[in-house]
Amino acid sequence: MDDRRVEMLERDEVKLVGFSIVASLNNVLETQIGGKLRKELDNRKLEVEGRVGDGMYLIQIYPTDGHWTPDVPYQHVFAYEVRTLDDKLDGMVTYTLPACRYNRVIHEGAESRIGETYDYINRTLGPRPIDIEYWSDIHSLEEEHSRIEIYVPAMG
Repeated sequence: MDDRRVEMLERDEVKLVGFSIVASLNNVLETQIGGKLRKELDNRKLEVEGRVGDGMYLIQIYPTDGHWTPDVPYQHVFAYEVRTLDDKLDGMVTYTLPACRYNRVIHEGAESRIGETYDYINRTLGPRPIDIEYWSDIHSLEEEHSRIEIYVPAMG
């Protein structure tokens, strides 16, 4: 039995600073570039002025034609929330999530099993232009008590 649930909520605009790459899911998994960028961003977090908390975001922006497979490249943004976008650090990008109504699904357990939660999201919410993951503690992502919040814009 699947005990996941979708919760709809309004979110304010979120300003982000971090790293961005364009790569397929299979390439990200094969090269482990996502983990490397997450670690590099964590190592540089004290440089990010106006940072809001220690949580980190992963924004996954899919092709606009709606055709996505694990081999199709798309944009990945690893970032911290900031109060303002005044300071852009060397090698980093800025990104703004618009204020929006989102569906939130909580993944509980190891990040390596997040595909199960995405299978549920795909069955329940269908295709979408973007996924947003929020990791409150990137150092415990493989622990059983880990929680990853996944936000998907509410369509319609």
